[in-house]
Amino acid sequence: MLAPRLFAVAAVLLAFVAQPIVAQDVSALFTQAQELMRRQQFAAAVPLLEKCVAAQPASSKFHQWLGRALGLQAAQNGITSSLMSIRKVKAELEKAIALDPKNLQARNDLAILYRALPGLFGGSNAKAAEQVAIIRKDDPALASQIDGDFLAGDKKYDAALAAYNESLRLNGANPMTHVRISLVHQQKKDWEKAFAALDRGLAIDANHPLLLYQVGRAAALSGLQLGRGEKCLRTYIAMPVREDLENPPIAAAHFRLGNILEKKSDPAGARAEYETSLQIDPKQKQAREALAKLKR
Repeated sequence: MLAPRLFAVAAVLLAFVAQPIVAQDVSALFTQAQELMRRQQFAAAVPLLEKCVAAQPASSKFHQWLGRALGLQAAQNGITSSLMSIRKVKAELEKAIALDPKNLQARNDLAILYRALPGLFGGSNAKAAEQVAIIRKDDPALASQIDGDFLAGDKKYDAALAAYNESLRLNGANPMTHVRISLVHQQKKDWEKAFAALDRGLAIDANHPLLLYQVGRAAALSGLQLGRGEKCLRTYIAMPVREDLENPPIAAAHFRLGNILEKKSDPAGARAEYETSLQIDPKQKQAREALAKLKR
């Protein structure tokens, strides 16, 4: 009698497992994966995104995000550590583009991959440029922004600013370009221009997460506009996850908030923020060092 019952239970379980993931469940999995990526927990995000791809194999977006997660996981582990991982990243991004040739963000991701990889692993500035050229046909402003990103990465800051200004000329309504301009000025420690660029972006979108974070970061690094920086970071931390990988992890926001509180002579508050940062991401080296220094 026991065996038939076991078979019946097994049949029920198999039937349950075989049920397709409904759209609502896929959406929840995707949101969960994005939150894990925001917290830089890429290894945990990968299996969730693999489930999304399995449930909706024709989704360009899911293939793109799986490629992103695999790429960031490889970078976290040392990008040259696994040729197989790199191949999977490239395959997922290429699949995303094949499913939707107009997925310009996937093309951008592929261009970034080509730029980041050594030639031995398939890296190629020429191949990156090919993707940017395709993007330029549909969105010249985005292409100019990508040009600026690559120039800034090469520390060619004046050329990067010229590319970003060209992007603004083509599309002045994009707040992300103002973020990038601010970051270049932050690199040059020109804080007046850095804050001015953020203000121009916030005039377009007063609730843009990355703009708010960057106000906090600039305040933490410069020691200027500390009250405003604190307010912006607290707003950023309280925001729900958004579908944008460029938004820094929450652990980084708590670290920068700790910097600001330390500059405002609030060591207890700073200590709490550094500890929170480490609770979220134990690998947050800067927060660990700041906390150790604070306890001396």
